[in-house]
Amino acid sequence: MPGTLAEKQEKDFMTIHRNNNQSRRGSTCVLLFILLMAGSCNRDLSDDPIPVVYFPTFTINLFLPEYTSLAVDGGYKSVSSIAGSSVGVRGIIIYRKDKTTYLAYEVNCSYHPNEAASNVGVHASGLFLVCAGCGSNFSFTDGTPTGGVAWRPLRKYRTELSGSSLTITSEIAN
Repeated sequence: MPGTLAEKQEKDFMTIHRNNNQSRRGSTCVLLFILLMAGSCNRDLSDDPIPVVYFPTFTINLFLPEYTSLAVDGGYKSVSSIAGSSVGVRGIIIYRKDKTTYLAYEVNCSYHPNEAASNVGVHASGLFLVCAGCGSNFSFTDGTPTGGVAWRPLRKYRTELSGSSLTITSEIAN
Protein backbone atom coordinates (compact mmCIF):
# COMPACT_ATOMS: atom_id res chain seq x y z
CA MET A 1 0.00 0.00 0.00
CA PRO A 2 1.44 3.40 -1.00
CA GLY A 3 2.62 5.71 1.74
CA THR A 4 1.82 9.37 2.10
CA LEU A 5 1.94 11.76 -0.84
CA ALA A 6 5.27 13.15 0.41
CA GLU A 7 6.82 9.64 0.53
CA LYS A 8 5.57 8.91 -3.01
CA GLN A 9 6.98 12.21 -4.32
CA GLU A 10 10.33 11.53 -2.62
CA LYS A 11 10.44 8.01 -4.15
CA ASP A 12 9.61 9.41 -7.62
CA PHE A 13 12.29 12.11 -7.22
CA MET A 14 14.93 9.50 -6.28
CA THR A 15 13.97 7.31 -9.26
CA ILE A 16 14.18 10.24 -11.69
CA HIS A 17 17.49 11.41 -10.17
CA ARG A 18 18.99 7.89 -10.43
CA ASN A 19 17.86 7.56 -14.08
CA ASN A 20 19.32 10.96 -14.96
CA ASN A 21 22.68 10.06 -13.41
CA GLN A 22 22.82 6.78 -15.34
CA SER A 23 21.92 8.60 -18.54
CA ARG A 24 24.63 11.21 -17.93
CA ARG A 25 27.21 8.49 -17.24
CA GLY A 26 26.24 6.76 -20.48
CA SER A 27 26.50 10.01 -22.45
CA THR A 28 29.86 10.76 -20.86
CA CYS A 29 31.14 7.29 -21.81
CA VAL A 30 29.97 7.71 -25.41
CA LEU A 31 31.55 11.16 -25.64
CA LEU A 32 34.83 9.89 -24.16
CA PHE A 33 34.85 6.97 -26.62
CA ILE A 34 34.32 9.32 -29.58
CA LEU A 35 37.14 11.61 -28.42
CA LEU A 36 39.53 8.70 -27.96
CA MET A 37 38.73 7.32 -31.39
CA ALA A 38 39.16 10.72 -33.03
CA GLY A 39 42.53 11.20 -31.35
CA SER A 40 43.84 7.78 -32.35
CA CYS A 41 42.91 8.20 -36.01
CA ASN A 42 45.00 11.25 -36.77
CA ARG A 43 47.65 9.58 -38.96
CA ASP A 44 47.64 10.76 -42.54
CA LEU A 45 47.91 7.53 -44.51
CA SER A 46 47.09 9.29 -47.77
CA ASP A 47 50.46 10.92 -48.33
CA ASP A 48 52.31 10.78 -51.64
CA PRO A 49 54.17 7.72 -52.88
CA ILE A 50 57.91 7.84 -52.43
CA PRO A 51 59.52 8.89 -55.73
CA VAL A 52 61.83 6.48 -57.50
CA VAL A 53 65.04 7.74 -59.07
CA TYR A 54 67.30 5.17 -60.66
CA PHE A 55 71.01 5.86 -60.45
CA PRO A 56 74.00 4.03 -61.87
CA THR A 57 75.40 1.25 -59.69
CA PHE A 58 78.53 2.47 -57.94
CA THR A 59 81.27 0.92 -55.85
CA ILE A 60 83.25 2.65 -53.12
CA ASN A 61 86.56 1.58 -51.66
CA LEU A 62 86.08 1.53 -47.91
CA PHE A 63 89.83 2.10 -47.41
CA LEU A 64 89.69 5.58 -48.97
CA PRO A 65 90.01 8.43 -46.44
CA GLU A 66 86.53 9.86 -47.17
CA TYR A 67 84.96 6.58 -45.99
CA THR A 68 86.89 6.08 -42.73
CA SER A 69 83.68 6.74 -40.78
CA LEU A 70 82.42 3.41 -42.17
CA ALA A 71 85.34 1.50 -40.60
CA VAL A 72 83.49 0.98 -37.30
CA ASP A 73 80.10 -0.50 -36.41
CA GLY A 74 77.57 2.34 -36.20
CA GLY A 75 79.57 4.52 -38.59
CA TYR A 76 77.76 6.43 -41.32
CA LYS A 77 78.43 8.56 -44.38
CA SER A 78 76.10 10.83 -46.38
CA VAL A 79 76.54 10.70 -50.14
CA SER A 80 74.69 12.91 -52.64
CA SER A 81 76.69 12.12 -55.77
CA ILE A 82 79.43 9.80 -57.01
CA ALA A 83 81.60 10.74 -59.98
CA GLY A 84 79.20 13.54 -60.94
CA SER A 85 76.06 11.36 -60.84
CA SER A 86 73.33 11.97 -58.28
CA VAL A 87 72.35 9.04 -56.10
CA GLY A 88 68.82 8.52 -54.83
CA VAL A 89 66.13 11.17 -54.83
CA ARG A 90 68.05 13.49 -52.49
CA GLY A 91 71.11 11.41 -51.69
CA ILE A 92 71.74 8.39 -49.48
CA ILE A 93 73.10 7.65 -46.04
CA ILE A 94 75.35 4.61 -45.79
CA TYR A 95 75.39 2.92 -42.38
CA ARG A 96 77.67 0.17 -41.10
CA LYS A 97 75.60 -2.22 -39.02
CA ASP A 98 78.46 -4.67 -38.50
CA LYS A 99 81.65 -5.69 -40.33
CA THR A 100 79.70 -7.55 -43.04
CA THR A 101 76.47 -5.53 -43.22
CA TYR A 102 76.14 -2.08 -44.73
CA LEU A 103 72.78 -0.38 -45.26
CA ALA A 104 72.01 2.46 -47.69
CA TYR A 105 68.97 4.63 -46.91
CA GLU A 106 67.31 7.26 -49.07
CA VAL A 107 67.67 10.77 -47.61
CA ASN A 108 64.14 11.59 -48.82
CA CYS A 109 61.71 11.12 -45.90
CA SER A 110 58.93 8.56 -46.35
CA TYR A 111 56.30 10.99 -44.98
CA HIS A 112 55.11 13.54 -47.57
CA PRO A 113 58.26 12.87 -49.62
CA ASN A 114 57.54 15.59 -52.21
CA GLU A 115 57.78 18.43 -49.70
CA ALA A 116 61.00 20.43 -49.88
CA ALA A 117 61.88 19.96 -46.20
CA SER A 118 61.42 16.15 -46.27
CA ASN A 119 65.11 15.41 -45.78
CA VAL A 120 66.42 12.84 -43.36
CA GLY A 121 69.73 13.38 -41.64
CA VAL A 122 71.64 11.87 -38.78
CA HIS A 123 70.60 13.16 -35.36
CA ALA A 124 73.30 15.06 -33.45
CA SER A 125 73.66 12.04 -31.14
CA GLY A 126 74.54 9.82 -34.12
CA LEU A 127 72.13 7.19 -32.82
CA PHE A 128 69.18 7.58 -35.21
CA LEU A 129 67.91 9.43 -38.28
CA VAL A 130 65.57 12.42 -38.09
CA CYS A 131 63.52 14.30 -40.70
CA ALA A 132 64.00 18.07 -40.76
CA GLY A 133 60.48 18.59 -42.14
CA CYS A 134 58.13 16.43 -40.09
CA GLY A 135 60.39 15.62 -37.12
CA SER A 136 59.98 11.85 -37.49
CA ASN A 137 62.75 9.59 -36.17
CA PHE A 138 63.98 6.45 -37.90
CA SER A 139 66.03 3.48 -36.73
CA PHE A 140 69.50 3.10 -38.24
CA THR A 141 69.25 -0.69 -38.04
CA ASP A 142 66.23 -1.14 -40.31
CA GLY A 143 64.91 2.31 -41.33
CA THR A 144 61.58 1.92 -39.52
CA PRO A 145 59.94 4.98 -37.96
CA THR A 146 60.44 5.17 -34.20
CA GLY A 147 58.71 8.47 -33.51
CA GLY A 148 56.80 11.25 -35.21
CA VAL A 149 54.17 11.11 -37.94
CA ALA A 150 55.97 8.92 -40.50
CA TRP A 151 54.43 5.47 -40.82
CA ARG A 152 56.51 3.94 -43.62
CA PRO A 153 60.16 2.93 -43.36
CA LEU A 154 62.84 4.78 -45.25
CA ARG A 155 63.65 3.42 -48.69
CA LYS A 156 66.59 1.07 -48.49
CA TYR A 157 68.87 0.32 -51.46
CA ARG A 158 70.63 -2.98 -52.13
CA THR A 159 74.26 -3.17 -51.00
CA GLU A 160 76.91 -5.83 -51.53
CA LEU A 161 80.27 -6.07 -49.79
CA SER A 162 83.22 -7.79 -51.45
CA GLY A 163 86.47 -7.36 -49.55
CA SER A 164 86.91 -3.60 -49.13
CA SER A 165 84.55 -2.75 -51.99
CA LEU A 166 80.98 -1.78 -51.20
CA THR A 167 78.59 -1.75 -54.17
CA ILE A 168 75.31 0.14 -53.96
CA THR A 169 72.57 -0.21 -56.56
CA SER A 170 69.30 1.65 -57.12
CA GLU A 171 67.49 -1.66 -56.57
CA ILE A 172 65.07 -1.16 -53.70
CA ALA A 173 65.72 -3.62 -50.87
CA ASN A 174 62.49 -3.10 -48.87
